[in-house]
Amino acid sequence: MLVKGLKCINCGEMFPPEPKFFVCPRCGFEKIRGITVFKGITEVAYNYEEIGKIVSKRLFSRRPFNALRYKELLGFQKKEKLLTLGEGGTPLLKSEKLAEKIKIKHLLLKNEAQNPTGSFKDRESLLAVNKALQFGKKSVSCVSSGNAAASLAAYAARAGLDCFVFMPATASRGKISQCSVHGAKTFLVSGIYEEIFEVYLEAVKDLDIFDSCPGYNRFRVEGDKTIAYEICEQLGWRAPEWVIDNVGNGTHLYGMWKGFKELNDLGFIDNLPKMVATGPIGGAPIVDGFKKGEIVPLESCEESIAEGLVGRWSYDAPLALKALKESKGNAEYVSNKEILKAMSLLARLEGIFAEPSGSACIAALPKLVEAGIIDRKDEVVCVITGNGLKDPKSGRRISENPVNVLRSVDEMKKFLE
Repeated sequence: MLVKGLKCINCGEMFPPEPKFFVCPRCGFEKIRGITVFKGITEVAYNYEEIGKIVSKRLFSRRPFNALRYKELLGFQKKEKLLTLGEGGTPLLKSEKLAEKIKIKHLLLKNEAQNPTGSFKDRESLLAVNKALQFGKKSVSCVSSGNAAASLAAYAARAGLDCFVFMPATASRGKISQCSVHGAKTFLVSGIYEEIFEVYLEAVKDLDIFDSCPGYNRFRVEGDKTIAYEICEQLGWRAPEWVIDNVGNGTHLYGMWKGFKELNDLGFIDNLPKMVATGPIGGAPIVDGFKKGEIVPLESCEESIAEGLVGRWSYDAPLALKALKESKGNAEYVSNKEILKAMSLLARLEGIFAEPSGSACIAALPKLVEAGIIDRKDEVVCVITGNGLKDPKSGRRISENPVNVLRSVDEMKKFLE
């Protein structure tokens, strides 16, 4: 077996790789400021000795360039038939004009907006839905600010599973529409993510539904490892010096860090990057925790255009903070104004239309460079996590208004000259 089980990050106890052990029954959880904090969150543990005998650069090179190129590192067997929408295999683009603007020498953009539903969440849904099928479940569900729900809805549709998603009533219309068009039973709830999640936890208890919530379902984080694998392969089997990520729950950042460490331990690369978390001033518990040295739910949070990042708590915060510390990384806040500027620069200089939550990493980069944390000669990868078409309202804020023109040669020429 390639998977040993689910290991508690608090006490180290190993459990079978089953949903009932997403949280260690011994360590459990506690309520802090009215929010459930999982003390005994678990993570998937692997038999790396066995995996090391199977995987190789040559094996990977013979497969299509997508997330399932690395299936054994996700715990799947070589000949195992898996459901996919072709997620992963996203480009790592060398930035020239944006790099020049920021005055940095080596800037690369990992464009996760090119995944099937327009965000990195498709890599997580690959794991969540295939595991649901393995466990014989007929339904999946989650609470989401938008992208995780939209992605889960698409993968559930392809798998023939019922899908239930709960989203804040303020979620972007584009993300809500994605859920509905894929046939998911879509519920809009008043309140912020954490408030909805608290009620959802009680509602889903004892139901025969595969809970696929980010920050809770322990298989989801494994899908995020494939971003690290791809970056290293795209760089000729080495890691960059820095990886800057947009952080909400922290699942994504930790997943990438775990992926980089696996490649290093297996001998595929001989260096590790420094990880950076960035989040909105209105509420970024991981950034707050890194700067203060301890991480707890915030007393409150404000609204932010980065709806996928802002919140009072990040359910994988302990793991994300661990990644920042182990990698000797950093964390930085960004404002709405800085995010909008980053969106505009990405679109006009690099041709990438990213949503606000997918642009925060670009907003943080100049601040980290000017503070001397990142050297202008360092190689930096910014992970663009979501497509701008998911939030057209924010896109309009950085756009010029179209001009109405008469259907006339002379009139058109007047504007072209």
